[in-house]
Amino acid sequence: MRVRQWRIVAAAVMFGVFCASEARAQSVTFTSIKDAVPTKFFNAATTLRDPTNHNRLLIGFNTGFNPTTFVANDFRASALAFSNRSAMDTISFVVKAPAGFYIATITYTERGTGFTSRTAISAGGAQWVVGGQPGSLGVFTNNPDLSKTVDIRSARKTSVPVSITVSLFASTGSVAVTSANVVVTLLPL
Repeated sequence: MRVRQWRIVAAAVMFGVFCASEARAQSVTFTSIKDAVPTKFFNAATTLRDPTNHNRLLIGFNTGFNPTTFVANDFRASALAFSNRSAMDTISFVVKAPAGFYIATITYTERGTGFTSRTAISAGGAQWVVGGQPGSLGVFTNNPDLSKTVDIRSARKTSVPVSITVSLFASTGSVAVTSANVVVTLLPL
């Protein structure tokens, strides 16, 4: 009797491991990538899927400067000359699960730098809309590092629109977002 029970347990464990590895091996697609300010801050053209993790979207950033105004195009707010005192952009895309799977979680992570002195003032915030549901990613002063996960397992959606807005402000000091990514996890239907 016990041998039979152990065989059933072993089969269940192997089935669970197989399903979990199948879910990890499947890749989402990221489509309709757009940003609100095409020449500054986020860059939809350089936003692409991570070659080492196909369920991660690496968000691109503009570089250089505007040749007419000499103002920098990077995602930074600063009181320095040729800088933006405020920087705000929205990037949007659609996450699509492969056949037989649905989207379980979506995680946004951003990293950056900041500088404040005794009297410096810089701040920022980030929000997102995932599948029509708005949420706060966080607010910060001179450290824009943040990460947030939304769990949408109960909806069992195979396609989810995502929109992320980041805003930076500086009257003195500076704050910049230097990297951002989105990671998606899947579960079998």
